[in-house]
Amino acid sequence: MELIIDFDNIEDASKKEWLIRTLKIMGIGYHTSEKPQTLAEYNQDLKAGNDEIENGDFITAVDLKKEASKW
Repeated sequence: MELIIDFDNIEDASKKEWLIRTLKIMGIGYHTSEKPQTLAEYNQDLKAGNDEIENGDFITAVDLKKEASKW
């Protein structure tokens, strides 16, 4: 039996990491064949990041340290 998972459609990096760790823990072998990001995709990611910053959707290092101390 072969399980095919399209990693390219999993956008959340933490979910990809969770999936890989789970497969390893369960002893399930896997092969990945991620496609390199195109220049257009790279530029789109940069633009999206800049848009988040311009919209104020970020946290400063100082605020992050304060938040992390509550964990």
